[in-house]
This record gives sequence, C-alpha cells and structure tokens, in this order.
Amino acid sequence: MSDTQFPNNGGWKFRQAQTNWENPSAMIGKAASVDAIRKHRLANPAITAKHQLSTDPAVIERELIQFQQLRGALPPEQLPAPSFFVHHSSLPARVSEAAVGIRIAAQGAGVLLDWLTSGGAPVAQELANKRAAICVGCPKNVEGSWFLTTAAEVIKSTLEARKDLTLATPSDAALKSCGVCMCVNRLKIWCPLSHILAKTKPEILAAFPPNCWVASRDA
Repeated sequence: MSDTQFPNNGGWKFRQAQTNWENPSAMIGKAASVDAIRKHRLANPAITAKHQLSTDPAVIERELIQFQQLRGALPPEQLPAPSFFVHHSSLPARVSEAAVGIRIAAQGAGVLLDWLTSGGAPVAQELANKRAAICVGCPKNVEGSWFLTTAAEVIKSTLEARKDLTLATPSDAALKSCGVCMCVNRLKIWCPLSHILAKTKPEILAAFPPNCWVASRDA
C-alpha cells in the first residue's frame, strides 16, 4: 500500500499503549505516521528501552501495518512477508523473534476477532471458569510484549462494542497472555473450542502443552 492510500476507519491509526499516545499523523500518510511514532519513542527513551520498542523506520512501518491488520482496517494479505526478518541472520535475534511473534499474535487475535465480530456466543460460565483455572496454573500464562498489547487493545474495543457480552471469571486477575498462540487468555477461555480448532493453524495447535484445555480438546 502506497503512502497516498489510507486504511479504512481513520487512516494510519496507531496507539502506543505503554504511553497512551495516539498517532496524530494518521490522516497525513504512512511515512508521516512512521516518523511520528519514531519521534515519540525517541522522546521517551526510558519506556522505549524498557519495552524494547524499535526506532528503526522499517520495523516501525511493519508495526504500523500490523496495527491496521489487527484492527481490521487492512486485510491480512497487506501484511509484509515476515521472511524479511526470519531469514536474515544479520538482524538482531530479538527482531527476528518479534517478527515471528507478530505473525502468531495476528493469527491468534484473528481467531478471537472473527468469533466476536461474527456475533459468536460464549461458552457456559462453568466451562469458562474451568478453563481459566487451567490457564492460571499453566507456565505458558505469561506477560505480553508490545504486539500482544496491540492485539489486546483491538480486542478490548471489540468487546466494548458487544454490549451483549459480560465475560468474567474468579481467575481473571491472574490471567495474562498465552505463550503459544499469544491470545489474551481472559477472552480466549470464552471462545467455543470448535471455532478455535477450525481457525487456528495446525502448527500452533500442535504447540499447546498437554495440560492445555485446547490440547486436551476440552469442550
């Protein structure tokens, strides 16, 4: 997508969750948005270092496009091929790892967003409580990186639009993100298993630990 084209619903929107900052150049263009994000991160060196936020324009551009894909303003095919990161050994390892993480986060968020936006019904409260308890005790229940935060922000907005849903379990305070699919556990526990199995890539399904309710095919 060229700099003269704009994603749906507000252009090149971007929110830096760690600082609660929103891109003021969304309707100016992609290049201006990348520059604005970079300047914001450079102006906040402590936060940028703590969360390992990139100031490389090429990486920021991919984050920006990823943000549009996660909020549904660009179709998945608009996302640049991740092989640029994965197959270039000269790049820092953490950049390559982040690129793989972005791919998985986009896929995981897509599963939940597809369920939410299609008007899908949640599972029963008792089942959600059982799943939540499993997730809390799982070593894959981990804190999320910036791309997980981005996905969570998009999902949160989608949840707020679904006034028919009231989703809460006694374990919510301890639920983080899944280290395998990078979904937000607080939401995933409510998603029907049939939808997860149908929409999740086989290589991700195969990576869930045996104790996981997805791996055990818990309904």
